[in-house]
Amino acid sequence: MRLSVLRHRGVYASVLVLCVAAAGYAVLVNRYHIPGWRQYRAPAAQERHPLAPPFLQDGPDTARYAALFSYFAQGFQDNATADYARIQYSGVGSYNGYAVTGLEGFSRTAPLLGAWLYGGRPARWPDADPARPDLVAMLRSGLLAGTAPGSASYWGDIGDYDQRVVEAADVARTLWLTRRQVWDQLSGAQRDQIAAWLQGALRVKVHPNNWQLFPVVTALALRQLGYPNVAVPSHHYQAFKQAYRGHGWFHDAPEGIDYYNAWGISYDLQWIQWLAPDYDPGFIGPALAQSADVVSHLLGPKGVTMMGRSTCYRTAIPAPVIARAVGSDDPQVAGLGRQALDVVWRHFVSHGALQDGHLTQGYYGTDLRLVEPYIGPGSCHWGLRSLVLAFMQPDSAPFWTAPRQPLPVEQGDYTLALPELGWTLHGERASGVITLEIAANNTPHYPLAAYGWRQRLDEAVTLRPRRPANHEAKYLQRYYRNAPPYMAVDG
Repeated sequence: MRLSVLRHRGVYASVLVLCVAAAGYAVLVNRYHIPGWRQYRAPAAQERHPLAPPFLQDGPDTARYAALFSYFAQGFQDNATADYARIQYSGVGSYNGYAVTGLEGFSRTAPLLGAWLYGGRPARWPDADPARPDLVAMLRSGLLAGTAPGSASYWGDIGDYDQRVVEAADVARTLWLTRRQVWDQLSGAQRDQIAAWLQGALRVKVHPNNWQLFPVVTALALRQLGYPNVAVPSHHYQAFKQAYRGHGWFHDAPEGIDYYNAWGISYDLQWIQWLAPDYDPGFIGPALAQSADVVSHLLGPKGVTMMGRSTCYRTAIPAPVIARAVGSDDPQVAGLGRQALDVVWRHFVSHGALQDGHLTQGYYGTDLRLVEPYIGPGSCHWGLRSLVLAFMQPDSAPFWTAPRQPLPVEQGDYTLALPELGWTLHGERASGVITLEIAANNTPHYPLAAYGWRQRLDEAVTLRPRRPANHEAKYLQRYYRNAPPYMAVDG
């Protein structure tokens, strides 16, 4: 009898311990988990709108790129919430949470829709369903719902070091691009509502890196949109300018020299030049020209010489070359810009970089060894920035009509020393291989750590991203090549 009682007490004690442990786990997960972590979904098993056949065929570039635009416009519509304030693409989540990931899906795709309209194209894209909203209606609805504090879809107040600071700059760009179709059609109260949300990005602390340019872009856009008394936070610009190294490129904390110079910094500097031509033109103009020259030596028909973080932005690397061609009447500049655009997009589309209406989270297909914890599904649409610049130009512009011009690796062999960056670029015309050599690095190759069962289990338990950092492979190799790219060496 006594033994039976002791056994029962032991069972009760074990149950109690399990209950306490479960309660403790629930408290910890509730406190530290990423909001909405379980809401992310895997991509559809079958592509709903196959793009590769019409895009990869030989035909007029305007028609091919209209097909590419239609793919992303349809993906935007298909993955949107009812009011279009958030675009919830499929894929793995980030530490910013499901709601902010949805904001990224809107803010990073909307400039592409805006550029299409800015270039004089119709609000209803090719093959669009006439029974569903067009581009103008989607943008208008999303902008108003996302910036209305009382709305269930409100994007949220902007705080210090907040991801919304980044997204506000792209929202501002979208408004500038669609001033005639969207902004000018809003009431004064509606414009004030959107402007009030954007101005939140001007009053907060930002990271001491490329983030310092976002409030400048937002403020300059607001001034162009009818708010001339908005103060431009030029102290951010001056602080970031101290990180300039040469050749149009900057040291970008925390990592240093990487492709944020192409798809982020040069892109923002170009926008600053457009929004305020008198804003430090003696520095910005030459820096943009030098950056375009560097980037043209990193591109070829066999892809880009990838290194560094945020790999899924890869299709935006040619942005400086394309930006130089925007509005240019020089057929050589325009033709080089279109060639830079096309070799990159043709390469990545042919290698499976699109899925379920959006760019994949990887170099080709999704590769979670390369996906940092701040990268969610919508994040990757910074990769659309090269298309934004291209579509800003009407179909009749030299960018689309001038004969294409060969990139440096298509013209001949070269060695380009960039001492201020610590880089040397080697191009081989016969093979199409472009090699980046980083003098400070001694190890030829670092293998990528896998995203395996331990990381999956950790994520399932903690509801937070636990993907490998792989810093050594991304930054510390002596050599990086476009063929094969470093992540393909390990399989």
